[in-house]
Amino acid sequence: MKHKLRIVAALLFGLLAWYAAAIVADYVLVRSGLPAGARYAILGAVELFLGGAAILLALRIADMRAADAGLRSDHLASDMAVGLGIAAAFAALQFLVIIPATGGAERSDIVANAAQVGETPGSLAGILVLALLGSTSEELLFRGLLLAGIARLGGSGTLAKAGATVIVVVLFALSHGYQGWAGIIDTGVFGGLLLSLTYWWRGMRLAAPIAAHAAWNVIAAFVIFAAY
Repeated sequence: MKHKLRIVAALLFGLLAWYAAAIVADYVLVRSGLPAGARYAILGAVELFLGGAAILLALRIADMRAADAGLRSDHLASDMAVGLGIAAAFAALQFLVIIPATGGAERSDIVANAAQVGETPGSLAGILVLALLGSTSEELLFRGLLLAGIARLGGSGTLAKAGATVIVVVLFALSHGYQGWAGIIDTGVFGGLLLSLTYWWRGMRLAAPIAAHAAWNVIAAFVIFAAY
């Protein structure tokens, strides 16, 4: 029981500390007067380094090693290839089929993301830094800490993994509520469900979901900048 309470405390600490770092940094940066691109790049660094530090501390509280969360280099090349393939397939499906058929430029997530990407190369560059650093940090949080930690609470069996996946899908989707319902649904399917299943499939290694998440963000930023 005491061990499970440690895991619960660690999960709550990691989640709250990560979001506190991101929210405070975003609040300060918006009021800093810096150009949008610089703000996005700094926010990505804060999410990766401060948020990542909070996650590593949470893992320590839960008596989990970084390797237990999926920070391993075995099968790195094949995991990254799988992640890149998933991102490319999802991007093709989204931008060639789903988005044009469900509102195109008028979709709530496209509107929100286009506002972030902006219309200048500097803004795009900042978004790309955020896409790479922020997605890596989000994978550490949602897959490495939350998905693995919640499953461990339930004994790490099939039902525990299924329950953990459902919880992470909901949390990940709701964390993108600023994108409206279209964004909530799409991020829930991709960042919540598909990347969680990829994590389990690849033996609880983070390389594949990190590669998929980062590549999707980069592809989406370029396409939205060019076409929307």
